[in-house]
Amino acid sequence: MWPLRKHTVFSVPGIALVLLTAAYAIAFFAYIGVAVSRGRLVKHNEFLYMWLAFVGLALGLQALFVISAYRATSRYLHWTVPWIAYGAVMAVFSLCILGGYAAAGDAAAAVWGAFWIVPAAAMAVYAARARRGYAVDRIMGIPELRPRLAESRGKALLYVALDNVFPWVGWFLGLFFGLLLVIQALSLASDHRLYTQPGTLVPVQTNGGEDWYNLHVWCHGYGPAEQRDKSKPVFVLLTDFGMPSTSMEGLARGIASNGHPACIIDRPGYGWSDPGYWEQSPSDVVKSINQALAKYPINNPIVLVGWGEGGVWAQLYMQVADYTRVVGVVLLDTYPNMEILQTFALNRTTTLQNLRQFRSLGSAADDVPAVHFDASLEQQISRDYSNWRAVSPLALHRTRNGDWPEFKPQTSLGMHRSLFRNNMYYQATYFEFGGTGANLYQALLGYVAPSTDAVLVYHHWPLRWPALRAESGSAFLSSGSLKRRDGSPPAAPASNSKLPVVIIASGKQFNSDCNAHGISNSEDCTKWKAFSWFYYRQQVEYQQTLSQNAALLACTSPVPEDNSECDADFVWR
Repeated sequence: MWPLRKHTVFSVPGIALVLLTAAYAIAFFAYIGVAVSRGRLVKHNEFLYMWLAFVGLALGLQALFVISAYRATSRYLHWTVPWIAYGAVMAVFSLCILGGYAAAGDAAAAVWGAFWIVPAAAMAVYAARARRGYAVDRIMGIPELRPRLAESRGKALLYVALDNVFPWVGWFLGLFFGLLLVIQALSLASDHRLYTQPGTLVPVQTNGGEDWYNLHVWCHGYGPAEQRDKSKPVFVLLTDFGMPSTSMEGLARGIASNGHPACIIDRPGYGWSDPGYWEQSPSDVVKSINQALAKYPINNPIVLVGWGEGGVWAQLYMQVADYTRVVGVVLLDTYPNMEILQTFALNRTTTLQNLRQFRSLGSAADDVPAVHFDASLEQQISRDYSNWRAVSPLALHRTRNGDWPEFKPQTSLGMHRSLFRNNMYYQATYFEFGGTGANLYQALLGYVAPSTDAVLVYHHWPLRWPALRAESGSAFLSSGSLKRRDGSPPAAPASNSKLPVVIIASGKQFNSDCNAHGISNSEDCTKWKAFSWFYYRQQVEYQQTLSQNAALLACTSPVPEDNSECDADFVWR
């Protein structure tokens, strides 16, 4: 082995830094590959480890730069004081990352951040030695190397450029990304300390029973007495797209306060639920929810309450899960596919062309083609979620969390903010939209019956969905106990189901008055009028086709409890 040169890259500290930098470089590119290609959600988001490796790689290169310039005959280390300060700051950042992610339970992130301290300390130590060496040279009357380098040619010019550009660029990148990672680590540690899991994690199986993960079930007013009384229905709440269980806590507590047990379930990746395995079909997710209810255990009859996209999950549950135990369904501002509805409302040609493909669908789910109604819109949404998923470990998303003055209960707002738009939120929304959410409507199409389809076609309605199962509630109720309020059903009902269904919609979106919504642009006003009309028609079509015992309630007046306008956040209140 060659003799190691003191105070150079070919010293023991230098070789150690080379190996550490190489490890960070390999990890950086490996995590990029895993994060963009892995077919499932991961617990702590590989993009987090990617950013930690990126900063570690930058620190390693900076430390090697400082060592290579220290006391060299052809180099001169500029800005020694900033280098010392920068190394000290990054060492503190390393300790913060270590403590924050260790407290949050992410050992891998804590380890990757802990090794930042090695190059950070090397920079501070060798920059301090260089500064001391320059002071000694001046005392001894040795001419400074800097003027000679400035007058030289060739490689020296490159060295001068590196000495004046590389430090400032490196400092900015290290401090910027390092600070964001530190904020995220300390915030997660604070969240972990302040907000404990309120419900129960229930193990469920997927992928044909090969894989296990946990779903979070959070019940209110459901205790031993309710478990013994098998006839008492339990309300099961399914949240809107991207929302954790905290978003429906106020509603669950309100239901429980009126003597009816209520349980909220976090879908895979949301709230406290484990990410699960992807690509999961929508039917797999619904079956996992059904497993969680059975294993909690909830053996009572259930009333499904779906908010927004949660209502579509409730409809799919009625087709593929244990629908015989469902004795009622409530849909809150639910649409089977918002993108399709909006593009159809604008009378876009591509949407109309694609809708024609659904006129001759088969009855089996496998016969349903994958049709893009607005491919550019779907690609844009997927791209946005993918981009936020990549930067989610950097705490930038926390700035997007508003104050939500309408949120109820306010005592849980901090918990809600910690679960909303965090690392897992962007992962779950990305995979749910691209892997499951976009296919949710497609999954429903496979169960559309000719009678339901005929009514929707007759009304020239673009979207399709199945009526609820006629056998719904048969495990607990006799068919005679489910009666339509207004007497006998129509001569040719679209649905054979007599299941009680309540469809509730916030009336603000029905209001086509553009001034009331602050819309002044004529083109935007035309769009809004089209949207508001189709939103209302959507609810009417639901009422006519889901069940013979369905009621539509439009929330058009202020909410009595707090006299607040009945807008899209009426579920919170």
